[in-house]
Parts: sequence; structure tokens; C-alpha cells
Amino acid sequence: MSALLGSFYRVPLRASVFAAFLGGSIAHAEAKATERPRLTLTQLIEAAQRSYPGVQAARHALSAARHQAARARWAFAPRGRLTGLFAPAPKIRCEDSTGAPNSTLCVRTPAIDATSVKIEGVMAQVVLDVGMPVYTFDKIGAAKRAAHAGIEVRKSQLIAAHQDLALKVTQAYWALKLARELLFTIKHGQKHLDSARKRTEKQLENQEGEVTEIDLLRLKTATAEVLSRRAKARELESLMLAALATLCGKAQGSFDIDPTPLAVVPLELKALPHYMDLAEQYRPELAMLNWALKAAQARTDLETAQFYPNLLIVGTIGYGVASSVDTPENAFYNNPYNFVRAGFGLALRWDIDPVGQVHKRRHAIALQDQAKAQAAEARAGIRLQLQSALTTLEQARETVQINHKGQKAARAWLVAAAQNLEAGLSESKELTDALVGYFSLHVNYLQSIFNVNVGQAQLMRATGRF
Repeated sequence: MSALLGSFYRVPLRASVFAAFLGGSIAHAEAKATERPRLTLTQLIEAAQRSYPGVQAARHALSAARHQAARARWAFAPRGRLTGLFAPAPKIRCEDSTGAPNSTLCVRTPAIDATSVKIEGVMAQVVLDVGMPVYTFDKIGAAKRAAHAGIEVRKSQLIAAHQDLALKVTQAYWALKLARELLFTIKHGQKHLDSARKRTEKQLENQEGEVTEIDLLRLKTATAEVLSRRAKARELESLMLAALATLCGKAQGSFDIDPTPLAVVPLELKALPHYMDLAEQYRPELAMLNWALKAAQARTDLETAQFYPNLLIVGTIGYGVASSVDTPENAFYNNPYNFVRAGFGLALRWDIDPVGQVHKRRHAIALQDQAKAQAAEARAGIRLQLQSALTTLEQARETVQINHKGQKAARAWLVAAAQNLEAGLSESKELTDALVGYFSLHVNYLQSIFNVNVGQAQLMRATGRF
């Protein structure tokens, strides 16, 4: 959209000045009210923020971060593994020292031929192992801090998405109003151009006055250029309507904007330090970087804590049975086929990787330093952005005042030239020159109003108070 506006305004606007109206506004251009709902800028922004996919994506990202944080908050909760097994079993019988079957005095078992597959029975087992962290040297705390910072980063991204979308809608809204003001100017001002052309043709036909074929050609050329600029303005109007429909999630042609005229939105400008203070408080990108730095600090704390072990309470419960395996009556025998066991205790788990962990921690510290540098760079960039936006806006406001005064003087010139032409006291060339002078300033005035309104929106976006 910005590229379209840029291409439109790079075309010289001088041609549009040949067709304009001495007063009035686009608000009066329509004779009948349309059936389509007319939406204000606020309503358009609200509609866009409800449905635009980019904002929806930012909301889903925030939801994902919240679930990630919930996992960190519940990291202390017990975790376990349940293992079940149902499989064929070999035949294993207990014998005493004489080789007689005896499960009470089980001294030996017959040798099992591992080269043959012989299924004698079935076995079933189920084992549940559970562990719960007791002390982790702040690993859980660091994970919670990182997850909380991640939520805040996503919140800031959502706010930035809202504000970027609002700025796009605002630019399209004012561009649409400008296009319609230009079309209104061309539609009603072309009457004066046509009237001057017809008068010149009549004078040439009747050989009255001092008009020449060059005067007529000048008017015809101006008419052709006016028609060209009208097509360009219509293209801008159509594309801005399409842009608003896309941004707001509405069917094209199902709505229109309010009919209020293009006018400067009042805003009291203040000094640069005021806007820097606002940006520090409200700019979502700065908040995002601040929380990203806190997340990086938390990750550094987590990698530092990885040098230390974890203390856990662990427990196990299991049951196994095999139909073809004897059960020795001896507590010192480990029977992996027939068992009933349960127990709990305090365990230590320690992943020892000193070289790898040192570099993981250094990597985290480097990312933390990177986040600090990015935050400093962002502040410098935002200050420059605010300075540029404020300077541009001040210049645009001054231009509005200059063009407003200039068009008043040029209008008086045009009225006088038209009266002199009607009275036969001047030539059509003088009227054409007056049209050029007046309507050049009139079109520039409209464009400067557009520049002021969009510039104010960009300034407020740069402060985060859009």
C-alpha cells in the first residue's frame, strides 16, 4: 500500500490543477446516501484487530507461551513411567543340590538352551516408577523466569501487531479520503475547464478577441492530462477500498468509510524528550527487548544451575508373574519373572559434562550480551525515528498553513480572471494560468493534510501510544 501511494505521488500533480472546484468537499459529492454501512476510522481499526490473520497469529503465539509457562510452573509435580509387558516365557524350575525339584531350597535351575526357541508359558509384568524434584539448585526457578519473560515478549509482540495494523488501516483510510477529494475536485473543476474550452472554440469560430489555436490546444492538453489524473485517482480509490476490505476482513463493496471531509486531526506537538519518555514507557518493541534480556538472564541462570545435581524423591511399584517359572522362597534371589515390589527413597541425579556445560553457559552469556546490545541499538534507532517523524510532521504542518494561505490568494486571482474573461477584458490564457496557480495549491493543500494526518499516526506509533 505504501508503494502504491509512493508511485501515485511521484507523478506530478500539476495536471490535476486544471480541474477543480472553488470550494466544497467530498462530503457533499453524493446526492443520495448509500445503503452500505459507513465506518469511522476507529470502527475500521476495531474490525481489523478482531479478524486480521497477523493479529490472530500473535494471539496464538501468546497462548503457546502461556502453556509453556504452565509447564515450567508445574515442573515440581511428580513424573513417572509406566511399563507393561506381556510375552512368552521359558520353563524355569528350582532344584536342590541333588537335582530334585524344590522351590524352598532352590540351589540351582536347569540350564536353558538359548539356541532353541521353546515357549513353555506366558508372563505379564507392570512397573510404575515415579520421581518428584525436591531441590534443583534453582533450575525450576530459572525455567519459570524464562517462561514468564517469554509470555511478556509475546504480549509485546501482540501489542506491536495491533499498532502496526492500526497504522496500516489509518494510512489506507486517509489515502481513500484523499483520492475522493481529488476526484471531487476533478469532477467539479472540469466544468470550468470545459467552459473555457467551449468559449475559446466559439471565439475562434467567430474570430472574436485575440485567442489563437495555441490557446485551444493548451486547454485540450490540460483536459487530457486531467482525465489521466482522474484515472489515477480512481485507481487509488479502488485499491484503498480493497486494502481496507482485506485488513478488516470484510467483503469488498459491503462497507464504505464515513463521509467526513479530509481535514487535519488536531494534535498538540511537544518536544522530543516527551516522546522519548512515552516510547520508554509504551513502545512494545522496547518492552519486548527488555523482556528478551530477562529471558536471556534466566537462561544463563539455568545453564549455571546445570553444574549441580538434582535431588528427588523416587518411588516404584511393580508386579510380575510367569506361568512356567518357579518362585524361590528367598529374599536374596532376584526373580525377574515373578515379583511384587514397592519402595521409595531420596535419589540424586547428576549429569556430569563439565566441558560441554561450560560452553553452554558461555553461549547463554553471549546471548545475554547480544540482547543488551540490541536493546541499546533499538533505543538509538527509536530516538532517530522519533526525531525524523517529529521533524517531518512539523514541516508538514507548516506546509498546510502555507498552502492554505496560498490557495486563498490564488482563489481570488482565479475569480478575478474568470470575471475579466466574461467581461472580455482578458484572454483565456490568463484564466488557464489562474487555474494552474489556484488548483496547484489546492491539490498540494489536500496532499499536505494527508501528510499531516499520516505523519501524526506514524509519530504516535513510534511512541507506542497509537
